[in-house]
Amino acid sequence: MALPVMLVAYLGTVEVAQLVMISRKVTQLTSALTDLTARVQSVAPADLENIFDAGQTILMPYAPANASMVITSLVIDSTGVAKVCWSNQRNGTALARGTTVTVPDSVKVANTSVIMARASYRHTPAIGYVLTGPFTLGNTPIYSRPRNGLAGGTLNIEQVKRTDVGYCPTF
Repeated sequence: MALPVMLVAYLGTVEVAQLVMISRKVTQLTSALTDLTARVQSVAPADLENIFDAGQTILMPYAPANASMVITSLVIDSTGVAKVCWSNQRNGTALARGTTVTVPDSVKVANTSVIMARASYRHTPAIGYVLTGPFTLGNTPIYSRPRNGLAGGTLNIEQVKRTDVGYCPTF
């Protein structure tokens, strides 16, 4: 009589443990995306693809095809409004240039820029007995200030410049 109850408890524990491990990896992935991008002065689209490739290795042994990654450069004007300068994605949706983005108050520093990364992972439990259906983990943005950015644009804001896009804020 105890076997079915213990089996369900065991399977539930295994499935929850998988979700926790994947969630931790997605957080590490998001942090790495912002960190790697914020370190450089300028970045080419090929460099961003390399950053995405490096990020996918963090997810091992989980399938990288289930991951969605977006890196966005935001410029915050003198009124605290954050707008997209450039955005790149892999298996996600990039934000259009000039789109207004809501950021936390701790990030709203006038006349600055910030790198925002967002990653998520769609996981379907292998057993699917206790937890059923797909789960989307992550999708929480992480922000990082450019460490070595170039000053430019109409407000002369230090930012990570994408080589194929002009400085912001010139939306």
